[in-house]
Amino acid sequence: MIIGEFNLKYEIIISLVALVVSVTALVFIILNYWRKSGIFIRGQYSVISSIQCQDKYVGKITLENVKDRPVVIFKVFLLVGRNYYIELENFEHDPMILKPYEVFSNQYDPVDFYGVSMRRIKLNALFDSPKVQSRLVLSTSSGKYIVGEWIKRWDPISDFFINHFTAIIRPIRSTFKNKCFGSEVKYIIDIKTEDGREEIIPIYPRDYETQKFKRFTLTKESLESKEMLEEYLLEKAFDGTLKCTDIVVHDIEAWRMEAYGEQYRQIIEAKHYSWFRYVVIGRILTKLSDIRLGFINRKNRKAKS
Repeated sequence: MIIGEFNLKYEIIISLVALVVSVTALVFIILNYWRKSGIFIRGQYSVISSIQCQDKYVGKITLENVKDRPVVIFKVFLLVGRNYYIELENFEHDPMILKPYEVFSNQYDPVDFYGVSMRRIKLNALFDSPKVQSRLVLSTSSGKYIVGEWIKRWDPISDFFINHFTAIIRPIRSTFKNKCFGSEVKYIIDIKTEDGREEIIPIYPRDYETQKFKRFTLTKESLESKEMLEEYLLEKAFDGTLKCTDIVVHDIEAWRMEAYGEQYRQIIEAKHYSWFRYVVIGRILTKLSDIRLGFINRKNRKAKS
């Protein structure tokens, strides 16, 4: 009797394990079939209003192939409402192949105007209307495809509107001929050599202690101003120590002060915010600020009416 019950339980366990394995295999087969069949492209676009043109225009689009199969795309449109197709991309002569899990992104310049049937058409009212829906539409080798799912991007600006204690910090870099030299660079020397080459030499405050040039060193006095450095280098060029045909000294420190203004002069130290101060106090103060701003806007609207 005991042996019979044991065998029954053993058979039940084996059957359950076999069922789980079969179901798991079926799920994998279905998922694999889903990944490799049909088209699933997510998209995103932005409509820009600019002083550069009268018409609002699509400034950027992004397409993401979610499937494990390539998609051949001939054209990309933005469908505004039910009947207005704005052509954004035309790959008729060289179709674009959006590879598995690949992302395509492109930015667009301002437009002069939109044209239809040899006439000018204005779309601003449709772009501004909350009742008019716009969607990306693709001309593919499988026919018309309407991009139905939005790419779920995140940006900390959304956190800022919920909590004004959120700070979005961007690195600021000054460039000279596509190169960055850091905040400590004082001057940049642009030298044309005798063989026609161009050399860009950054100069830092303590470079008089290092060997910046092969045949001579800089002096502490020469780094006191742009004019003194330029004069010192010209002397070296005249006596043949510095072999070159032209020397230009750029005062990067002065340029930085002028370009960045108060943003460069005023410095604040980042402070640590505790969880309670950021999550609780920050949101409360943000809510109060939004309420206050709402009252101000309502008062301004009444004053104008």
